[in-house]
Amino acid sequence: MDGKIYYMIGPKIVVNAIVTHPQLYAQSEELYLLVYPINLSGTDTDTKTLPSGYQPNCDPCYHPGLPGVFAYHDHVLTGAPGLGKDGTAGEMKAPWKIILLMYDPAVALSPTFTPITSADDIDAAEAAGTFLPINAGGENPYEIETGNVLICPLVSPDA
Repeated sequence: MDGKIYYMIGPKIVVNAIVTHPQLYAQSEELYLLVYPINLSGTDTDTKTLPSGYQPNCDPCYHPGLPGVFAYHDHVLTGAPGLGKDGTAGEMKAPWKIILLMYDPAVALSPTFTPITSADDIDAAEAAGTFLPINAGGENPYEIETGNVLICPLVSPDA
């Protein structure tokens, strides 16, 4: 959206919504989980700091239905309807389809690493080799669509 950290509360997840609620899934915005390759065992619980000094926003967050290797990540949103217009910037409710990407270790573990903070930058980052191809044979080899939808409020850091 704008590089700021927004707060999300995930009160409801619709598992396999791509099949069970296809209309909801089709109208959902993308919620990208940009995963750091620093929890290969899937069981770590300590705070991690990358060689660049950066710490993931979810440090860690073990979300239901996702393997533990995805626990250290940032959330990147495609946007929020009304953000900044007519007083609607403080909060919104939306369905979000959850999409996973994993940084290439050569990128994420570089001392000069800077995280992706905008969905607008994801396609270029995929083309540049910033992410690992974690979905071999998929329409987009860099992205895994979980099929799940998260319904949650979004709260501005300025609220």
